[in-house]
Amino acid sequence: MNRITCFIRYGVLALAMMFASAAAQAQDFDFDKLNDRVRDVSVIIDIKFEVSFGIHSTEQQDRYLGTVVSEDGLVIFNGSALENESSVATLSGFTMKTTPTRIEVSTLDGTTYTGEYLGVDRYTKLGFIQITDLGDDELKPISFARDVEFTVGDWVALYMLLPEYIEPPLAADVGMVSTLVEQPEPFALTVGFNSLQLTSVLFNEDLEAVGVLGGLFDPGTGGDRGMMESFGSFAMPLLGVISAERLEKIIADPPKKGETDRGWLGITLQALTTDMAEFWDLDVPGGIIVNEVVRNSPAEEAGLEVGDIIIAVNGQPVRVDRDENLTMFQRQIAEMGAGTSVEFTIVRRDGDELDTRQVLATLDKAPLAATDAPEFEVESLEFTVRDLVFGDYMRFNKDPESLSGVIVSEIKQGGLADIGGLRFGDVIQRIGSTGVANLEEAQAAIEQVEQEEPSEVIFFVWRNNKTLFVNVKTDWE
Repeated sequence: MNRITCFIRYGVLALAMMFASAAAQAQDFDFDKLNDRVRDVSVIIDIKFEVSFGIHSTEQQDRYLGTVVSEDGLVIFNGSALENESSVATLSGFTMKTTPTRIEVSTLDGTTYTGEYLGVDRYTKLGFIQITDLGDDELKPISFARDVEFTVGDWVALYMLLPEYIEPPLAADVGMVSTLVEQPEPFALTVGFNSLQLTSVLFNEDLEAVGVLGGLFDPGTGGDRGMMESFGSFAMPLLGVISAERLEKIIADPPKKGETDRGWLGITLQALTTDMAEFWDLDVPGGIIVNEVVRNSPAEEAGLEVGDIIIAVNGQPVRVDRDENLTMFQRQIAEMGAGTSVEFTIVRRDGDELDTRQVLATLDKAPLAATDAPEFEVESLEFTVRDLVFGDYMRFNKDPESLSGVIVSEIKQGGLADIGGLRFGDVIQRIGSTGVANLEEAQAAIEQVEQEEPSEVIFFVWRNNKTLFVNVKTDWE
């Protein structure tokens, strides 16, 4: 038997012994009482949604276990499938948009309500739904225990949703705290659970709700997959506890589509690597090099300059020493929120000298993502437009003063606009003889066209850094 085979066999044996021990330890849970607690605060969510990508779209339907977190019917669930924002989308302009079209929320005793989708938290992937027709009915919200200190070996339990054809709909599971992670963030890592159970409420042996099951944030993903899809070297999801303190902050101000309260500084950046730090004789664990300062941003107003090196935030060292970890800094700024005053310790070159100083900045609201921008569907010509957003200007290397209009965000394959030559990503600057600088002007111009019913509509568009005319034939039947 070679060493690798031996290692695997002993690893499997250790896992088997661990889960056998887990089964024995699980007898300390009062599952009858826990089942009653879970049923009181749990709902089943049926969501029908449309998934669109440029000219392609399809409909899907999913089913989730939700947890009531407020008396007025606010519900959390695993919103990973509905999270649209990504840095890839920002840089490429190609976004996959997932739009809920119908939501039903059912209690476990069979009462059904209508739900409204609010949004998904970017980093935890917690989705939020608001029940809109609760009336005089009362729902019991979950109450999370605060200031819980975990130790390795603590046992936690949860309930998961079973397939629709199975009765009863919920099943219990147990896991164990396997380690207390310190970097890239404090996190009580667990074993025994799987990614199908994400956002299920975790209970300790005293039947206190101590958080929900989430994934360890991977700073190398660029923030696109957030906390829910970080994997270790053995392709095992790194799952653990999203704490009550963090949950309460998100629940108190849940994300809403089309709105953002995330903090924004307004810089492009790169990591201060170990080699760079040694070259500049900086004895720091990492830092952020400012590559560009966005005009009229909090960074510009605070006096940050290109070449500045941020080495501390509110007195705490910045531990970013490679570009893969830049998201740690970006997330820290985002979660501080708009309106927060932040003290940055920076190093600035002054001739041959390095000058260390403090800079105070008040964070602004992060710019809207493309998928959150207001849209207008032109049903008569079978395409959709939206306002330009910050990510578009970054991608086009333009600023609002030099590029205005509305961007084609969806177009029906084989539809009138598609056949006429309009393309996904075109920036429409004039419709007929009417110039358009924003969505409101575009909507007014389209409404005028629909009243006049011409045989064709001429669009003046900006595409691939040049302008051209596109003639779209109409069909007013």
